[in-house]
Amino acid sequence: MPKAGRYHEGVPCWAELAAPDVERARRFYGRLFGWEYVPTGPAGDEYLVATVRGVQVAGIRSRREVDGQGRPAWTTYLAVDDADRTAGLVQEAGGLVVFEPFDVPDQARGVLAVDPLGAVFGLWQGSLNPGAGLVNEPGTVAWNDQLSPAPDTARDFYGRVFGYEYDAAAADHTVFRVGGQPVGGIGGDPGIDPDGPPAFWAVYFGAADTDRTVERAVRLGGSVLDGPEPTPYGRLAVVRDDGGAVFTLISVPPGEPADPGPDPNPGPNPDPTDRTTI
Repeated sequence: MPKAGRYHEGVPCWAELAAPDVERARRFYGRLFGWEYVPTGPAGDEYLVATVRGVQVAGIRSRREVDGQGRPAWTTYLAVDDADRTAGLVQEAGGLVVFEPFDVPDQARGVLAVDPLGAVFGLWQGSLNPGAGLVNEPGTVAWNDQLSPAPDTARDFYGRVFGYEYDAAAADHTVFRVGGQPVGGIGGDPGIDPDGPPAFWAVYFGAADTDRTVERAVRLGGSVLDGPEPTPYGRLAVVRDDGGAVFTLISVPPGEPADPGPDPNPGPNPDPTDRTTI
């Protein structure tokens, strides 16, 4: 894999799908985004690294029960400098560590946690593998939001753990910043998925043409929960894949030759053409 730069602490750095059928998910996203895959992990614990133009962009693994129901879902991982220390901060702030710090040999140290509102998220202390090497392009992560019925509680929790600064973006939505740069959002759950968890991290993937990508997702067995519709940041749609996991599509500029740059930041700035990194 091409090497990416180091993500600053608290920046979303990786997205991972927990799927009941890894092969089914492989086919769906491969046909939707043109992903190719690198298989990793021992037999029985299948893990696929998805790539775009040879650069790693996301992961797909066999489902593990996290929230008591083992729902298929996308998980956002946040970059940390010390996974063990941050796991302690998560617990001090009222969160729960579900999987204690674990090592991915020669790659990283990770943690899986749940915030006080029930949203599952991960911590990723990258060594040789800092996270996604390509972002803000079609078929790659373009934004991450924590959504819940109590965004003020979420802002307090993540502010205590990561020291986020917040900007008001809408009545119940704020953008959080790291090093002065916008890297994600916290807001109220719009209630689009009545069968979904009460709080969750939404993963947005870039699309060159949101409407055409939605049509392709439906042909592949997915379904549309909301949109497509225009937003100030690009045309947006919420989609459920053919295995039950929900994700969001948002329009981004067409891809360019793979060049992860020194410090990738997986989230579009208010101007989605601005590829500012931190």
